[in-house]
Amino acid sequence: MEAFEKEIESYSATGLDNAIDLMEVVTAKTDKASVGQAAAGIEKHPERRFKGAFEAYKEAQLPILKDDYPGLRLNQYQDMMFKNFQKSPDNPFNQTVLAYDATKEEKLDALKAKKAQVEERLREKS
Repeated sequence: MEAFEKEIESYSATGLDNAIDLMEVVTAKTDKASVGQAAAGIEKHPERRFKGAFEAYKEAQLPILKDDYPGLRLNQYQDMMFKNFQKSPDNPFNQTVLAYDATKEEKLDALKAKKAQVEERLREKS
């Protein structure tokens, strides 16, 4: 009977990004091959995606900043966007990153840490 008294964990996600993150955690395969493949997919070279990600961010944020701060020069808008992008989750450097020569254990540890972070963020507080 005591085995059944353990409280079942529950999660809640609001918003599309949180729902996708939660589905990835909940439906992740746990066999050795799947875990290894997921760990191998962690970004090793975020600097390769930085320029493209920043351009997409600027394209989306420039109209918003022009509405909020009319009359500034383009250079001032670009400085503001760069400072905001440094803290943005769209920045590849703010995502889970590994060294290019990371060992298998380091990759698995990073994958577990990412999963634990998502679980903690979306776990319902009772």
